[in-house]
Amino acid sequence: MDPIKCFMDTEGDDMIAELSGLGFGAEQARRFLPEALATLMQGQKVANLFGSTGTDRLTRLLDSVDIAALASNTGIDRKSAESGLTSLLPRLMDFLEHKQGLSDLLGNSTGSLTSVFKDQ
Repeated sequence: MDPIKCFMDTEGDDMIAELSGLGFGAEQARRFLPEALATLMQGQKVANLFGSTGTDRLTRLLDSVDIAALASNTGIDRKSAESGLTSLLPRLMDFLEHKQGLSDLLGNSTGSLTSVFKDQ
């Protein structure tokens, strides 16, 4: 199963509600969330966040993402995209670090999740 779909299936409704609390309209949140996840899952963006904490994670994330393009692609302003990513990051990292069986979903039944992303 696709890790983005897995996240959306298990965390999507709660995350959309959280984004709505930040001022996203329901449709904006539904467009933003999968696009933001796809952006974060590309290349080494997620792998670069492992081993860092708190503010360092957020700084690395914001430095690695084309926020203007994400905002444009999802029909929101840059500030909303930044706040959405800030809200998404802790939930995504928790999901990736603790979701049982996720490394199997990614096709790596013997290695750690971290190595899956580092090897890409």
